[in-house]
Amino acid sequence: MKKRRRRRLKKGISVGLTAFCLTAAGFLALLLTPVFDVQTVTVTGNRTLASEDIVKGSGIVTGTNIFQVSLRAVSDRLTSMEGIDTVKVRRSLPSTIRITVAEGSPLVYVERDGGFVGITADGKVVDVAEAGTGAAAVLASGYAGASPLNGSEDETVGDDGENAGDEDGTAAEAPEEADGLPVLTGKTVVYGMGGFEYSVGKPIEFDDAVKGEKLALILSDFMGDELCRGFTSIDMSAYDDVTLVYRGRLKVRLGSVERLEYKLKCFKTLIGENIGEDASGTLDLELLRYNPKKF
Repeated sequence: MKKRRRRRLKKGISVGLTAFCLTAAGFLALLLTPVFDVQTVTVTGNRTLASEDIVKGSGIVTGTNIFQVSLRAVSDRLTSMEGIDTVKVRRSLPSTIRITVAEGSPLVYVERDGGFVGITADGKVVDVAEAGTGAAAVLASGYAGASPLNGSEDETVGDDGENAGDEDGTAAEAPEEADGLPVLTGKTVVYGMGGFEYSVGKPIEFDDAVKGEKLALILSDFMGDELCRGFTSIDMSAYDDVTLVYRGRLKVRLGSVERLEYKLKCFKTLIGENIGEDASGTLDLELLRYNPKKF
């Protein structure tokens, strides 16, 4: 009995060692054969970042065995790159590494010389619409067709939340289309910021640091709310008289960039309960700063 057990044990060990050796030999063959050397690295999902820069940032070297490429390390390197939010990396045998990235989405576009630079809530540049392009024209139309800032003074929304309208009580008409392009672009455009330097994937640098700080406060404390994504433009020309346009029809005077949390609360209440969906005119939130009891 003991001899039979020893023979079975030896046989089992022998079979195990043989399987291990075959597996190791097969794995070694995969590492050494040139069939599995990386020949191609593909990049998808990028909008503004160059594919060449992403491949370079990945650290992948063509000719390296595909099984020796650490997908986790590649993902970590790319996630740390400016402008990239998420990364997915996978092998596609025999010789391709596929990289899928997701760049940050712009919360607002800042106008400069007819072009527009898209920035995230933390001010990072993730998109650029050059002057003269179709994208820039659409963004510009969203302001030009709906803006009540460059024309005559609007009617003011009264205390009862209804549009004061003209003297005869008629409401102002909602903006039509501008140059055949839709007035509402679904994007918020910021005007009056002056000059600035930018590089895709990096925070925007405004010449006027004070305006930059005020815009950052608006983006974080005001625009961060889902309801406030309906603003089509922000005019930052004057330090203490910031004005926004809501859905191309309602001028919202924010005034100074103070008590934003309170003003946001007031705006949400008025939009949700007091102001009709078709109302247009002017809503002066700065008045609430001096007379909060009125609200």
